[in-house]
Amino acid sequence: MENIQTHRSFFGKTVAAGSAAFAFAGHAKAQKRTAYPTVELLKIGVIAVGENSHMNYSIWPPIFNPVEPESWPVRSTRMAITQVWDSRPEVAEAFARKYKCETVKNYYDMVGKVDGMIFAGFNESKWWPQLTKPYLEAGIPCVINRPFALSMKKAHEIVERSRKYNTPIMAFEDREYIKEVDVARQKARDIIKSGKSILGVTSDNSAGYEYPAHGIHGLNFLVSVLGCDVERVSLQADGWWRSPVPGLSKQMQWGLLSLQYRGIKFDDEIVQNKPFVASQQQLTGYGSNGCIRLYYTGGWTDIENYWEAGESMNRLNFYFFPAIIRMQKMFETREMPKDYDFILNKTKIFLTGFKSHLEHNGAMVRVDDLPVDWEAPTPYPDWIDESIFS
Repeated sequence: MENIQTHRSFFGKTVAAGSAAFAFAGHAKAQKRTAYPTVELLKIGVIAVGENSHMNYSIWPPIFNPVEPESWPVRSTRMAITQVWDSRPEVAEAFARKYKCETVKNYYDMVGKVDGMIFAGFNESKWWPQLTKPYLEAGIPCVINRPFALSMKKAHEIVERSRKYNTPIMAFEDREYIKEVDVARQKARDIIKSGKSILGVTSDNSAGYEYPAHGIHGLNFLVSVLGCDVERVSLQADGWWRSPVPGLSKQMQWGLLSLQYRGIKFDDEIVQNKPFVASQQQLTGYGSNGCIRLYYTGGWTDIENYWEAGESMNRLNFYFFPAIIRMQKMFETREMPKDYDFILNKTKIFLTGFKSHLEHNGAMVRVDDLPVDWEAPTPYPDWIDESIFS
């Protein structure tokens, strides 16, 4: 890979640079030049880079391999994408040409060759347990894009494999790491600490007429602020996907997600046991990544993450980059940014909302009543030929 130094080439180049510096030291009057630091890069493998992937549309890749100066002008992480696989070889090849990396023939061919893995797609989420298996078993940290799983059975399979092999995982969600989550969570904490109560929450989310692909972003934003102590979930909507797919009679045009909370608990034991409801409009085509309004005893407050306009780097920097840095931290330290309980609980809340819409006409459904083997649909049930797992 051109112009990308990895940890495997770092030592040799450093020795060579040191020898050159020693030889040059005798020339006292030689012109001094600025010495730029040499950075050892982590080698990152990616799976799923085509349609509905965050590795498409110039979203994540320019931050890793900065070959698009109009999107991301300089190297800003210690990570470089070095290898790629996609179920459609021509898609992987086009990605490799653009971002100056290599393709592999089989989904498991990056084992032993990379320091971390990113499973970046949406269409492939049905097969995350199989696709992540060789990497989790090899101890390679894995970032798994949304949705983490389409059933709790599959979610537990991934988590238990991660536990068994002591391999860190990140159930990736951009909205969990934007500063507005910390601001809103601190606001809620301060309200409760002052003796007041959260009475209710309203929110909006740019869902794009897709509950499992973009509606889930807003849900994860809510639970990152308020926690996962949710008793019941409702998803009222006229559909769950943006276009006709098998098993879907109507395309999604509107949606309202509601979470009935038992209360809130913070790490420092500040607790509200009084229940409340958080509702979120699933919208599209407006200039916000997400907004939350906290109603509390005596008032209310708004916190919003705006869709940064202008050059494309703005949105990458203010919205995507914070989570990319957390990703790098996990690869470097092997410390998971969120624990298994949070991953499993947010997945269960997401699936319960799906079940509410599909089987209960949007009525409230108890999260604890979700069967472990209940599986949500995917708009792309045949995206991957399962013979590759034989």
